[in-house]
Amino acid sequence: MYQLFSRLSLMTNELRDYGVQSGEISRASQYVSKMIIAFDNMKIIHNYRTPITLRTYSKVFIYIFPIIYGPYFASTVGDYSASLEYVMPVLYSFILVSLDNIQDHLENPFDDVGEDDISIDAEETTQLLD
Repeated sequence: MYQLFSRLSLMTNELRDYGVQSGEISRASQYVSKMIIAFDNMKIIHNYRTPITLRTYSKVFIYIFPIIYGPYFASTVGDYSASLEYVMPVLYSFILVSLDNIQDHLENPFDDVGEDDISIDAEETTQLLD
């Protein structure tokens, strides 16, 4: 892609030979610069991943949470209704698992899994730039 951007930049400079005004060439160069910045931002988004220690911490916390808070919910049997002592741990676990799943889906927007993913056909884009 960077070679294609380089060629596009050279083509922008060749516009001088065809008598294009310097203001228009400057605008075209700015557009090329903005495309390179946007491409770099997409590359950073694609390559960025959640640190493994943070992912491990969240997984461990999700699995250990019911064990840690089990005695607390068992001790509150007399304070609350009987159904609430079962609903609250399930609700907490459901929320934590949902947040972990959301993190998994948001982590890579280019994997074509999910409704809000970014779909880019690299071959078609390359053909358009050639």
